[in-house]
Parts: sequence; C-alpha cells; structure tokens
Amino acid sequence: METISILKSTKDEQSQNTRLTNYFVHAFNGSNVDALKGMLHKKGLFLGKYSRERMAAEFYNMFFGKDHEKFMFHHARVNRGIALDKIPGAEVVEIRLSTEERSKSKFGAAADPKKSERVFRFCFRFKDDLICDIQIPKHFIESPEILSDLN
Repeated sequence: METISILKSTKDEQSQNTRLTNYFVHAFNGSNVDALKGMLHKKGLFLGKYSRERMAAEFYNMFFGKDHEKFMFHHARVNRGIALDKIPGAEVVEIRLSTEERSKSKFGAAADPKKSERVFRFCFRFKDDLICDIQIPKHFIESPEILSDLN
C-alpha cells in the first residue's frame, strides 16, 4: 500500500515559500528568464526531467522562441488553488494571460479562446529557499473547504 505524506513546514518556511512563489509569478509575467533561473535549485529536477539550465532554456523558448508572439499578452491574472496529483497539498499558481484587461476567469477554468487567453498552472517544492521542483498539476481544487464538504 502506498503511503501519502503531507508536506509540513514552519511559519518561516511558509512565509519564504510564499515570497518565492510571488517572485516567480512576477518574473514569469515579465518574461525574466534570468530571474527565473536564479530561483531554481542547482540540484533540482523540474517537470520530472529537466535540470536547472534546461528548465531556464524551456522558459526562454516559451518567451522568445519561434512562437513568442503567442505569449505577448498585456494583462495577467493570478489565481491560486491546491494540487491533488502532482506534489499533493502544494499551492497551485494559475497564471492567466489575456489580451483583455478585465478577464475574470475562475480558477481551474479552461482558457477562453475568445479572449486570446493562455493558462499556465504550476506547483512547487522548495529546498534551501529555492525552488527544487516544478510540476504541472492536472487535478486541483480552489480551496480546502471543497474537500471537507465532500466528506
């Protein structure tokens, strides 16, 4: 039988992880690859297969590669939730990029092609005040109250 463990952290670690997550969001929205690379742990494994340098290269290709026009959006909205599959219990950061200023899509909703919207969802694991793992969750919820309502 598989044992599921819950990530526990101190208040100081929670505060530092929140700061690092917010910094990641700002760097991602600003297409700042150098800042993103600086937040990644040298010994981390990202998306289950990438080293720090390769993950930085993936971000670079996303922002400045041949399809970079697809990522030239003017407005970002950030929603947060909780991962259920990848890094269970970790905070999910949903970054919704849109050409419309008042795009108000709900957390977990699919991208709206009418708004030229792109949606990115990430969850993180931290070590030594750096991101040591980034995953893209497929199953997530908006708040833990939803789980208690289901029980």
